[in-house]
Amino acid sequence: MLDFRHIFARFARVAPVLPLLLCLAVPVRASGPDAEGIAALLGSPDPAERSMGLSVLADCGQDALPGLIRAMTAPSARIRRGAVIGVALQPAPALADDGLLRALRDNDATVRSLAAHTLARIGEPVAVDLAALLGDPDDKVRVAAALALSRMGIGAIPALCSALDSPDPAVTAKAAWLLGALGPDGLPAVPALTRALGTSDMRLVHVLAETIDLIGPDPAMACQELALIGLRTGCPVTRIGGGAAPTLVKLLARPGTPLGHMALYALARMGSEAEPALRAALATGTEGQKAAAALLLTGIDPTLAHSLPEDLRKTLAGTMHIQ
Repeated sequence: MLDFRHIFARFARVAPVLPLLLCLAVPVRASGPDAEGIAALLGSPDPAERSMGLSVLADCGQDALPGLIRAMTAPSARIRRGAVIGVALQPAPALADDGLLRALRDNDATVRSLAAHTLARIGEPVAVDLAALLGDPDDKVRVAAALALSRMGIGAIPALCSALDSPDPAVTAKAAWLLGALGPDGLPAVPALTRALGTSDMRLVHVLAETIDLIGPDPAMACQELALIGLRTGCPVTRIGGGAAPTLVKLLARPGTPLGHMALYALARMGSEAEPALRAALATGTEGQKAAAALLLTGIDPTLAHSLPEDLRKTLAGTMHIQ
């Protein structure tokens, strides 16, 4: 009788590695998984096909990523949509950031939207690239970039603060709008927003001021940041405030708003250092600026009240009891 015990003993030693040996023996396609096929399933309007695509993608794992990136440029919008979905489902979609940024320029609105949501998931590493697209000549790209940044939330704040320094007022305005949409969560952006108020574009001043009002910083913080506008020296004995006066006077054109009140208060504390800017507003400002400037100037020098124009004297008569 044959003794098979030694055969079974040897088999037991090699059994744990048999699956690996079998895998190595199976020929693997040089091109990797059929990423376009997976994308076509993921982009299908049929729920059953999409479910099948998810299953196949789960089996392929990260190996499908290179093919999905290539599929984002396929002629078929269905495949491009599915490719972006597939990338979004990958463990590290950031590896496809260049492809996703290109997808923001896609002619298909769904592809752009899917790419924007995926980029939002990547977060801060692509925020600067997205902020740069706020000035793109194509409106569709600007909208897609803004959508991605808005979905990113507070992770976009550093990039949006940098965008406030853009020489393009439209980019600054869009960045400010996105920061304002964060509400109180946008508080870290208040210093950058306040510095940006130094622009000569009054329309942009209003946008920036409205953003700060929407965020709603503490009044003490707002006053401190306003006083620092225009400060270009680190000398500790330099009196803070004088350089901010021209910008603060611009904010007097927003009476009744929180930042308008803060500007009025800051100018009153500044005293005589604000006088040149206030006199300029008295000559060329809006009606609101002129009235506020006149009130502040008479606080600096009460004798000025009698030299004010007649219309301003009437405006201030009830407040100051001017004869």
